[in-house]
Amino acid sequence: MTGATTTSGGLYARQIKARTAALLAAAAALCILLAADLVTGPSGMSLADLNTALWAGPAGEDRAAAAILWQIRLPQSIMAALVGACLGLAGLMMQTILNNPLASPFTLGFSAAAGFGAALSILVGGLWGLPQWLQTPIAAFAMTLAAAALIYLVARLKGAAPEVLVLAGIAVLFFFQSLQSLVQFMASPEVLQQIVFWLFGSLLKASWTSVQVCGTILVVCLPFVLRDAWNLTSLRLGDANAASLGLDVNLLRRRSFLLVAALTAGAVCFTGTIGFVGLIAPHIARAAVGEDHRFALPTAALMGAVILVAASVIGKLISPGAVIPVGIITAIAGIPMLMAVILTLKPAGTK
Repeated sequence: MTGATTTSGGLYARQIKARTAALLAAAAALCILLAADLVTGPSGMSLADLNTALWAGPAGEDRAAAAILWQIRLPQSIMAALVGACLGLAGLMMQTILNNPLASPFTLGFSAAAGFGAALSILVGGLWGLPQWLQTPIAAFAMTLAAAALIYLVARLKGAAPEVLVLAGIAVLFFFQSLQSLVQFMASPEVLQQIVFWLFGSLLKASWTSVQVCGTILVVCLPFVLRDAWNLTSLRLGDANAASLGLDVNLLRRRSFLLVAALTAGAVCFTGTIGFVGLIAPHIARAAVGEDHRFALPTAALMGAVILVAASVIGKLISPGAVIPVGIITAIAGIPMLMAVILTLKPAGTK
């Protein structure tokens, strides 16, 4: 008996070490990609120049390098990491509470709601006397929360079962997509161009203000997300088994759902629609560290950041003069990754 216990303890210790190593590897990959993102761009910058400009600060002697790094590239790179982390976290939570490997924050129509809010803001312009750069993200954020409130109301009326949330999300998705199409139809060619560019999903609009807002939302939500790590792991055993452990499954779904809404709203309100990150990052995290959400949640956040920062680097390398929006890169790269996920899914009833 003692030998079996020792063997079990040794196996658990090795699993913890392997998962910790995977988490550290993801963090190292993110640091490397951030450095690559900062040195790539239309003007170019060597690693030595990057190091000098970073240590010199915004008021460094080389004003051109300081302006490029601190006013343009650094906010965009940090924003890419923050948005990717938010979407990766939200995606893993969504797939867990819905027990659906193809779920993501966009499954519930949050992306379409944000797109409608931004499109409406761009169409009307000058609302509330706010500047356009501030009005558009506020409208996108508000519409995302409105979509969350609508789905939450349905969940309260019909129960927070996964199928109820999915069906309500699909209804909200098509509703806001139709409203989005109506706004585009009513827009003039110049306004339509602005709406379409926002819907592409781009980091070019990133600033230190957007970094602070998105970072604050992530920091506020993170403790609540990590507090439910064991509960989310238990939920992977099935509703009945989780309930037998004393877990209020419906309450956990509602709480997680609200956190997903906040994370998604904070991620997309400044950058526009960015797909596939919240879908792919959780699968990579599970493949690396398994179903233990103590490790899967931070790994999913890191992998989401890795994917989006990598998309930023690829967009700059493909077209240095006119950077390709990251939303286009993630959509193109996400399709084969999604097909790989679908092909690896096991048919129902198999083990």
